[in-house]
Amino acid sequence: MPEDSDAEALPVYVIESIPVGGPNEIPAAEITSEGIPTPAHLKLYPELGRGGMGRIHPATDRNLLRHVALKRLAKELVTESFYRDGFVAEAQITGQLEHPNIVPVHELALDEHGVPYFTMKLVQGQGFHQWLREPERPPGTTERLEEGLEIFLKVCDAIAYAHHRGVIHRDLKPDNIIVAGFGQVYVMDWGLARLTRTRPASGSNAQMEAPGPVGTPAYMSPEQARGNPREMDERSDVFGLGAILYEIVCGFTPFGPEIDAERIIELSRAGRVIPIEQQARGIGISKRLRNIVMKAVQPRPAERYQSVAELRDDVRTFLLGGLHLPRRAHAAGELIIREGEAGDAAYIIVSGQCRAFRQIGEQREPLQTMGPGDVFGEMALLLDEPRYASVEALEPVTLLVVDRATLTEGLGVEGWTGALVRALAERFRDLERTVRSSGLRRG
Repeated sequence: MPEDSDAEALPVYVIESIPVGGPNEIPAAEITSEGIPTPAHLKLYPELGRGGMGRIHPATDRNLLRHVALKRLAKELVTESFYRDGFVAEAQITGQLEHPNIVPVHELALDEHGVPYFTMKLVQGQGFHQWLREPERPPGTTERLEEGLEIFLKVCDAIAYAHHRGVIHRDLKPDNIIVAGFGQVYVMDWGLARLTRTRPASGSNAQMEAPGPVGTPAYMSPEQARGNPREMDERSDVFGLGAILYEIVCGFTPFGPEIDAERIIELSRAGRVIPIEQQARGIGISKRLRNIVMKAVQPRPAERYQSVAELRDDVRTFLLGGLHLPRRAHAAGELIIREGEAGDAAYIIVSGQCRAFRQIGEQREPLQTMGPGDVFGEMALLLDEPRYASVEALEPVTLLVVDRATLTEGLGVEGWTGALVRALAERFRDLERTVRSSGLRRG
C-alpha cells in the first residue's frame, strides 16, 4: 500500500526480491512530459520497450508484492480514437484469452488525464527472433528443430485457443513470441487482433476494423497484404504460423531475403512464396517436413491447412516420429558403411543420394541407388550380422542415425513388435541368400 494511505497495512509475504528495470523510479519531469500514468499502488521503472502506439514499463505492485508490466498508450495518440479504441480493445481481448501461452492481463484503467493503460504479467525471457539467431542453433541442426518445434507447438496451442474464442492475431512473427525459462512460451502483442464473431466493445473506430495491409510484411498472408479485413480469417494466422515454421526450418522467410517492406508486400499480394528447398540448399530437410511447411504457406487460403489444429497435429506427429534422431553428414564419395563390418546402426536418408554395392574381386557390383526417405543398414542391426553390402555417398548427404538403443526404445524390439520385425527380416535375408546362391550357380 502507499505509505500515506489511511487503510490498515497489509501483511507482507515476500517470495523473492528481483530488481526490475533499473534501481530508480522514473523522474517526475519525465512522467509529466511523457504523460506516464502513475497509479498509487504501482512503483514504475524506466521504459522497457515500445511499439507503434504503446510503451511498456516494468513495475512493482505494492499490494501484491509482485512484478508486473504496465503498457500505456503514447501521450500523443490519446486524442485519436483510432488508436485509443484499438489500445483498449487489445487489453479487453487479451484479458479474455486465459491460456498458459498468452500473457495474462491484470487490470485496465484510465489515469486522471485520460491516458489508458493496462497491467499484465512481466515476462522475463528472450524474443524468439533472437533465439533463432543464436549461433549455437544454426538452421539444419537437430537442436534447432527439436527445441524450435517444441516452442512452435506451444504457440499453435495459444492461437488455436484464440481462434476457438473468435480472435485472430494477424501479426504472428518471432518478435511477438517470448521464450522464458522453465518451458514457458508466450504469444504477445494482440494490438492488431480482430474479432471474427462479434464487434469490438471499444467501438467501431478501433484499428482492427481498418482497411489496408495489416501485419508484418515478411510473415503476412496474401489476403492481409491486400488489406480487406473481410478476407481475413483463421487461415491468415495459419499462414503466419507457417512463415514462422519456414524460418525455424531454413533460416529464411517465405518471400526471401528481400528487406524492402513495400516490395515484400507486393510479393505477398502476388502469392510469390519461394519453395523452401530453394532457400534450404545444403540443409537436410525431410520431404515430410517440407510438405508441412509448404502447405501452411500456400497463397490461396483454401489450399492451406484449414485450422491451426491440423497444422499443429502434423508438426507434432513429425516431431514424435523420429526427429530426435541424431544426424550425420557425409561428403560425396565417402564410404558410409563397409561390407563385412558389424552393424551397429541403421540410417535414414534426409537429403542427397547414396549407392549400395558389393565388392566382387576387384569389381564393384552396384545394387541400388537410394534417396531421401530410403533406409539402409537395418538388416545387420536387427539380426546381429555383418553388413552384406557397402554404401557410399554419391553427393553430400544428411542421414538420421538409428542405433540399437533407439530401436529398442522406439519399436519395442523386446516385445511382440520386435519379434515380428525380426521374423520379417530373417525371411527377407533367407530369400536374398537364395537369390544370390541361384545367381552364382547360374554363373
